Amino acid sequence: MGKTARAQGPALPPWLRGLTLALLALYLALSAYVLWRAAVLTPYSDEIDWIQRWSDFQALGGSWAHYLLTPINFHRMPLTFGLLAFDLQTLGGTNLPLIASGALAVGGMAWLLAREAGKAAPPPLALPAATLAAMLALMAGNLLDAATPICVNYTHGVVFAVLAMILAEGGERRGLTPRRVLALIVAMLAGLGDAVALAVWPVLAFNALRRRDWLWLTALLAAGAAFLVPYASGQGGDARTSTAGALADPLGALRLALNYLMLPWTRLNLGFAWIGGLVVATLGLAAVAHGSRRDAPRAERVAASFIFFTLGTAAMAGLGRYGLPDALNVPLRYGVLVAPLHVGFLIFALPYAGVLWRANRTAAQALIAAALLLATAQNGVMALKVIRASDVVRTAIVDFKAGVRTPEMLTFIHPNQAYAAGVYGWLAEHGYFQRELHLKRLAPAR
Repeated sequence: MGKTARAQGPALPPWLRGLTLALLALYLALSAYVLWRAAVLTPYSDEIDWIQRWSDFQALGGSWAHYLLTPINFHRMPLTFGLLAFDLQTLGGTNLPLIASGALAVGGMAWLLAREAGKAAPPPLALPAATLAAMLALMAGNLLDAATPICVNYTHGVVFAVLAMILAEGGERRGLTPRRVLALIVAMLAGLGDAVALAVWPVLAFNALRRRDWLWLTALLAAGAAFLVPYASGQGGDARTSTAGALADPLGALRLALNYLMLPWTRLNLGFAWIGGLVVATLGLAAVAHGSRRDAPRAERVAASFIFFTLGTAAMAGLGRYGLPDALNVPLRYGVLVAPLHVGFLIFALPYAGVLWRANRTAAQALIAAALLLATAQNGVMALKVIRASDVVRTAIVDFKAGVRTPEMLTFIHPNQAYAAGVYGWLAEHGYFQRELHLKRLAPAR
């Protein structure tokens, strides 16, 4: 890991600056199109259970706190359930509030990550560094979480986790400052977005311990205990059930975690993805060790936190998902949680890009152009696959409502098909979620 060198010399040449801005504009336009084209407005899968939760709340009464905070599969998601309630009460069931919140969350994460990359870059490279960071955050696979209401909770959690790490590690090296008090609050909000974002707490605590920042560590432990103990209360049985597969086959769970680290490219070769994941994990641990040292500069502290956060979420996936059918085929929806790792590695690479810029400016410019062009091209391919996946889901929903039943619908729609049909009947009776975009007749899944 090199020191953060500040490259000197002229700014980007006009052609490279123009290419960077043009590709950024194209990428943002494609992102907006993917978000619109991949949006699924009809509830399915987990959202069927969320709607039943709302229906029971309305029929049986109870407190808003119980409705908003009762856990579902470990997650306490008051933001998601609050937006769903607002949608049903005010808009008549559209899923637009959830999709809009997901878009804002992914966009906010992209802005935060791009800002950090731009700050860390040698001056001539700030624009391409920020652009590439935004591209990594706004990949079509990540936008799928925003376009799919059942996945927006991941976006809610990760944007607050990224902000908490920046607040904690981007200011003073030591002590309990107002900025770090705010980081504690934001870290709590991350956990209330999605349980996987609780991985931010070990990141902050490890950094404080490694630097022997005892006041900050004490505040973290006190605030963490006050938040995490109530959060985890009443979830022991679920935890034992979820981790049973991992405990029975720890090597299999490790392989799942390594596959996770290769998102969004895991499915290119499921059999060997774990090898790439092992390389990522090894480099990531080295980066964490380097960036958490007491004299680490700001950019390395922040980048190491981003990487450590994703490594923590990978460990959680290995513990929680192993034992499920086809567990090693890690869902693309987790890709948004890997974006901080990608940008963390980018930040660590920037000083070396600065060295290349000073030594051979022509080669550096060619490398920058190639990286941006490659990122744009691969996102175009991914966008086609994401849109196709959403079309398949919409077709499955239409077929299910028409009475078609296939084994694949146990995954697409709900494991309990009779229960799902009952919820769809209730929605039709009340006029909720009766509008869909982009319906296309595809061959039903066989």
